[in-house]
Amino acid sequence: MLSQTFHYSVASVVSAAIGLLSAVVFTRLLSPEEYGVYVVGLSTAGIVSALLFTWVRVSALRFQSEGGAVDVRKTIFVAYLISALAAPVALLVATLTTSVSLERNLAAIFFALGLGLFELGQELLKARLQSFAFMTASIIRACLAFTLCLAAALLGGGGLCQLAMVTVTYFVTTTLFASTILQSPVAGPRISDLRTFAGFGIPITLSGIFFAIHAALDRMLVFHFLGDHAAGQYGASADLVRQIILIPAVSIASATIPLAVRAYAIGGASKARPHLEFSLEILLAAVLPAVVGVALTSSYIAGVILGSEFRETAAQIIPILAFAWLFQSISQSYIHASFHLAKTPFMMTTQSIAMLIANLLVMPVLLARFGLVGAAASLVVVEAFGAGFGWYLTRKAFPLPFNAFQVLRIVAATAIMALVLTFLKPLLPISIVSFGVLAATGCLVYVAAAFAFDIAGLRKAAIAYAARRNLPAASITAPSTGLPSMSTREP
Repeated sequence: MLSQTFHYSVASVVSAAIGLLSAVVFTRLLSPEEYGVYVVGLSTAGIVSALLFTWVRVSALRFQSEGGAVDVRKTIFVAYLISALAAPVALLVATLTTSVSLERNLAAIFFALGLGLFELGQELLKARLQSFAFMTASIIRACLAFTLCLAAALLGGGGLCQLAMVTVTYFVTTTLFASTILQSPVAGPRISDLRTFAGFGIPITLSGIFFAIHAALDRMLVFHFLGDHAAGQYGASADLVRQIILIPAVSIASATIPLAVRAYAIGGASKARPHLEFSLEILLAAVLPAVVGVALTSSYIAGVILGSEFRETAAQIIPILAFAWLFQSISQSYIHASFHLAKTPFMMTTQSIAMLIANLLVMPVLLARFGLVGAAASLVVVEAFGAGFGWYLTRKAFPLPFNAFQVLRIVAATAIMALVLTFLKPLLPISIVSFGVLAATGCLVYVAAAFAFDIAGLRKAAIAYAARRNLPAASITAPSTGLPSMSTREP
């Protein structure tokens, strides 16, 4: 699991770095209005992609992950082509139900087709445990997207050009990795598998649609109430926080969920539970300090990374949005594993419907009353509600393990880091050097605390590594915390 997580984490780190570079560059080359066009198009494409391709994507991950003689790759691509035929209908619905122009909706539809194809290939690579190929494809696509978008922006292209360039990168990258995805031998397509995919995936598609609408609703409502300018400012902040927090969480889930499915298929619940418990520890150990660190350094992040027209808004809403992504990470990267293992997609649908209803009730009120700060706050409220409700539903699906001692260790290490940053911030002006000092200090303090508390068996793993290299273990031994360690369990 750690080997797989490493590859996914490298892909996430590189993608996040390029995302940060994109924020630095494009919030300076594009106006908030132009960035808003891109943000709204991206939101529309996300909904369309969820509508057309969720059932194919989740089926690819769930059934190809079983390994052995199972091979559904060609059937998966046939299912993609069937769904793609409904794209004109999606274009018509988007044009009739939104105030967005036909031209912008057309760009969003092509974006959704490219996104769906690329994600499908990535899901198949994950399911076959080809994490190195997944990592390479992710990095190539991110680099290509940045290069093409930069060229378009320098030539005066606006938000529509950005959408078009990213769309091209999805199709090109998938084509480059087609031979790896369909590495021989490949079983032929089977109609019976399509029926199985539909039975499993369509309920999750309903969930995916609701989640996609929920994910896009804040940006779409900001656009509806306040226009492209506000949507661009809000979207830039949300994308920036997402790069820092949600992508690492997804990289962890990319490794843990397929392995959990395989462990469950081989050894049942007794094999899956220790794996899931360790997965939660790794997830929180990576995400919680990132959330707190982003919240505490939001003014530095906005001042260093974003353009001048985006900074004031970002400094206000980034600390709020960070906690929204924390709860979303827990839902998507851990709670949803229960629904996959139990094959109860209707529970995921129930969770998504409840979240969408809560969003529709809370978001318009807070947005109208408090503006962009209200939109960010409502997202936190809804995501926290969704995580709590989803956890309740797992009791009726596959009950998830929860080790309070592990969580307390992570909270304690994060609190130590937060305390150090709180004392250090007043001494440093807003600059790139100050941000680097804060980031480096936070990382070092957290890693030292994680080592002392033996989070995820870090200390014992280091001692074992030192022993293999014939180093004296005493030289790196930290005082025991008296708490149980993950290293005492079977992997």
